Amino acid sequence: MLRVAVRRFRHETIGITAGLAGVGLLALVTGRSMNSNYRSSGLADCLAGGSESQCRELVEQFGDKFNSLQFLIVPLVLLPALLGAFVGAPLVARELEAGTHRFLWTQSVTRQRWFAYTSAVAVAVSLVAGALYALIAAAWLDTTNTVTGERFGRLYDFQGVVPIGASAFALAVGIASGVILRRTVPAMVATLGIFIGVRVFTAVALRPHFMPVKTLDIPFADGDPLEDAGAWVLSQKVFDGNGVVLGTGGNFNINLADVARQCPNLRSGAGAPLPPPEDVNACLSELGYHTVHKYHPADRFWTFQLIETGLLLGLACVAITVAALALRRRTA
Repeated sequence: MLRVAVRRFRHETIGITAGLAGVGLLALVTGRSMNSNYRSSGLADCLAGGSESQCRELVEQFGDKFNSLQFLIVPLVLLPALLGAFVGAPLVARELEAGTHRFLWTQSVTRQRWFAYTSAVAVAVSLVAGALYALIAAAWLDTTNTVTGERFGRLYDFQGVVPIGASAFALAVGIASGVILRRTVPAMVATLGIFIGVRVFTAVALRPHFMPVKTLDIPFADGDPLEDAGAWVLSQKVFDGNGVVLGTGGNFNINLADVARQCPNLRSGAGAPLPPPEDVNACLSELGYHTVHKYHPADRFWTFQLIETGLLLGLACVAITVAALALRRRTA
């Protein structure tokens, strides 16, 4: 039965291999271009001897040159969903739709055994595909991670072991959708919808709370200590001395006239030039203005990856269990 199940996926395996080869070729071409620019522009030498803030201009030039690759983010994130839609969804739905399940399940192999072997091979294929995809993405993003240090950013879903869990989850959802809906196309659509919904919900509602959020409260004039730390900053709020929120991030308003009335050294006559920024910042700090950062430090990256991957694999097990129970209750 195992040999039959493996042969059953020969065409799907060829398709997955071709897809990974295409992604690998894209990663090779664009990755080499990024690495070449990273070294020839002097950015590599600059970062080796300083920090991103000291190499700001070169970092911005690197970003401007390769920001056009951002259009690849969405399709590459959705690759596991396509695996679930085109491999997982037809697994059982195609047999039910064509009526061939009546022949399969009247042989010496029971429907439960047929489903167990077939789904096991499918999940194994998805895990291998996810692992290869993760390795390709890791090589592709190596230079970008070195330049930005922001693995928690918009490229998080490409990195680490999350692609492995996402591939297994998408395939399991596809199998369950096929068993329940019994039609290939509706099962494919449902797989895409469920995968996208779960991934968005996880990123927005669950991921920020995988671990307790850290808080950093600093005087207004002390700059941004998290700028080069690679941390995932959830919020950044500016407060005045009375605890009133003046704004978030870099968007806040401070009435300099009110501040000047409280700081004699900032007062000046009509038409006089504005006081130096460092004097204004020193005054704001004395008045109790401060910035509160809510963030996750960079060293939590792998912990978050393992938590999210475990969650996705757990949901995959639930989906496979639901599919097995639904298949067992079928009478025809």
